Amino acid sequence: MGMLNIAICDDDIQTTGQLEMLIQNIAKNNFIDADIEVFWNGESLTDAVAAGDSFDIIYLDIEMDKEDGISAAKKIRIYDKNVLIIYVTSHENHMKESFAVRPFQFLVKPVNENQMEACFKAAYEDICSGDFYFRYSYQRMNHKVLIRDILYFESNKRKVFIVTGEETFELYGKLNEIENSLKACKVSFLRVHQSFLVNYKHVKGQSYDFVVMDNGKKISISEDRRKMISEQYCSMEDTYYVDE
Repeated sequence: MGMLNIAICDDDIQTTGQLEMLIQNIAKNNFIDADIEVFWNGESLTDAVAAGDSFDIIYLDIEMDKEDGISAAKKIRIYDKNVLIIYVTSHENHMKESFAVRPFQFLVKPVNENQMEACFKAAYEDICSGDFYFRYSYQRMNHKVLIRDILYFESNKRKVFIVTGEETFELYGKLNEIENSLKACKVSFLRVHQSFLVNYKHVKGQSYDFVVMDNGKKISISEDRRKMISEQYCSMEDTYYVDE
């Protein structure tokens, strides 16, 4: 799972100190590496996110002097749709207006350790559920791509290209290993070809020997996989329509 990047934003120094200590302890007790950054106001946090800092969890105080947590969260959502925002508040009456920014949970001050731990574990599980990110390292940097944004993986020699609607990422790896690592996540990937692993949700059309992806890319289904793919595809179509 690598490192969890966590931000705490509160204009009360005592609160940030207490939260930071609690999170450090909970992370350590659960064998999780956590990197915690503290912000004393909403502005400095939104500036950091706008500048490209990526957090997994943000603990955000709602009642801050300069910029309240809800307006800070709205700005954060422009840059990051997926970070888990946990509101820390003294008053429960803010909860309604905050749902626009999809908070993960609320913690009411004074925060106790049991509440904190339950919330932290739930957040960690949510992040790890594999429903979120495909994580990989490339050129000594850790990267993550939202799994639901991935149209397909394409392997070429020793490299694998991850294609989303907007961009293409690359890494060194084997498609077989990627296919196995994705089995745990809730998104269905089809191995239509030795070199292609496609996200079923982004298949726009399918014929016997090729699929067409959302971006218009036509990908061949190799001969040895046609029967299997059309069976998989049919069984998915059935369940897919029931869900929708």
